[in-house]
Amino acid sequence: MGSSLTETIWFSEKRRKILLLLLDGPKKPEEMKKAFGVAWRSLILPLKELKEAELVCNPGETYELSYIGKLIAETVKPINSILKLFEKDIDYWAKRDLDVIPNYLLDRIGEIEDYIIAEPDLNDMFEPPEQFTERLLHSKYVHSVFSIYHPLYPPLYSELSEKGAEVSIILTQSVMQRMLEDKHEELDKMKVSKNTKLFLYEEDLCPPSIVIADNLFSASFFNISGIYDHRDIMAFSQSSLKWGEEMYEHYKKMATEI
Repeated sequence: MGSSLTETIWFSEKRRKILLLLLDGPKKPEEMKKAFGVAWRSLILPLKELKEAELVCNPGETYELSYIGKLIAETVKPINSILKLFEKDIDYWAKRDLDVIPNYLLDRIGEIEDYIIAEPDLNDMFEPPEQFTERLLHSKYVHSVFSIYHPLYPPLYSELSEKGAEVSIILTQSVMQRMLEDKHEELDKMKVSKNTKLFLYEEDLCPPSIVIADNLFSASFFNISGIYDHRDIMAFSQSSLKWGEEMYEHYKKMATEI
């Protein structure tokens, strides 16, 4: 009895990677060797098994997905991405409150792709990572959700606004109140700036704090106890920026422009 499709796909990382590679289009042997960084002979058997399972075909000089193979690969891709995301630091993700993420984005959370976890020095808990600040200050646009009050962010965003960057910020009620009390000058500057838009989010469900800029996605997820533990993620791929931008737009629809 031959292997089931489940075994063919999930019991071999190499077969699964071949499916995902061919999802981008037909590939010649040389292209596949280069993509995997291995000798061609190590790809012969998994390709043979995928062909026998009717998932891959070999017309002429290229290998490509069959119709069924494409359908399956398109389903496997987001699951594979989620597994890779969580496997990198399962302890971090197991302790995050992800219920605040809308389902259509939670299903695609693997699009964050590669990321780093930024943890501040205990002597300066509110100092943003250098990589974060550098990328932010060189951005032409910044879209953010502030659900956590960060005393150093208002001056940073005020500086960005003065440089001509397009700035859009969604503030929760609690953060808005803190800024009125502690950073009213920066808030007033941003209110009158032509290239800055401020929105007030008044829903009960508290979103994570997120920042999306030219080449930066950053997120501060609360832990499952509803506490911010100063462990932020940063990612830099186009996929992560797109995912973060969709989350920003989701909360923007529920906010009111100030």
